[in-house]
Parts: sequence; structure tokens; C-alpha cells
Amino acid sequence: MNDKLKEFLKKIHDPKNNLPIYATIIVRPGKNILDFKIKKEEVNILKIIAHEEKKKKEKSTGWFTHSFHIPIKNLGLSADSKNKDILANLSNPNQISNKPTKAYVEDILRKYIDILPEKKKHYFKTQRYKKKKEMQTGVKLKGF
Repeated sequence: MNDKLKEFLKKIHDPKNNLPIYATIIVRPGKNILDFKIKKEEVNILKIIAHEEKKKKEKSTGWFTHSFHIPIKNLGLSADSKNKDILANLSNPNQISNKPTKAYVEDILRKYIDILPEKKKHYFKTQRYKKKKEMQTGVKLKGF
């Protein structure tokens, strides 16, 4: 991950800063991120779009949505809330009292199906770009 992006994530998750504490929903973690842009949406929701380095044989991925950052106070929770409380609100937007935030979370759920927990505090990921590990079992028939 890009050093600037790591520094940004560190700043918005640090309780010592004067910034509101955010819940981060990672949509697609990039491997070789060259550049990123921060778009401020309504009610202090941040959307990060990133640009990945193009490999030789691959087509250029261009700009893609890397993550969304929603202030925890917009979800109607305190800054020191636990992940399971935040996840309950993100998974069920009807519990969110802030109308623009509720609409934004509903839109995220519509596009990316579900929000899943991560190991770090206040970090989440979407189901749509989750790595799939499927084991193939059984006998394969040869094609003619």
C-alpha cells in the first residue's frame, strides 16, 4: 500500500487528533497503488479512489473505489464503540438516525452486497471483493 495512504488511514483512526474517528470500509485493497484521491461526500463521509500500477500483460485498472470512511458519530455511536456494534449498524442501516448517512450506507450495501469485519479496530471490508478460496473436489470428466 502507498505510504501516503497508510499515513492518511493512521491519522483518521488516531483518537489524539482533532478529527472525528472514522469507520473504514475497504472495498478493494490495491497492491501497487500509485496515487489516490479523497472525495468528501455529504456529512463528512470520505470516499477514496485509487490508481494502481499497470503490469506488463494486464490491462490498466484505472481509477477504482478503494474505501469509504464514515464518521462513527454519524452512525449514532460513541467514538470508543466496539466493532460488533458498528457492524450491526452498518449491516442494518435502519438503526442509523442520520438520514444522509443512512442513504449512503444503503447504497454501499446495494453495490457491494454485505459488510464484513476485519481484524483491526474500526476496519471493515465488503463481501463483493473478498478473496474466494474454493477447493475443487471430485473427479473431473475429460472433454471430447
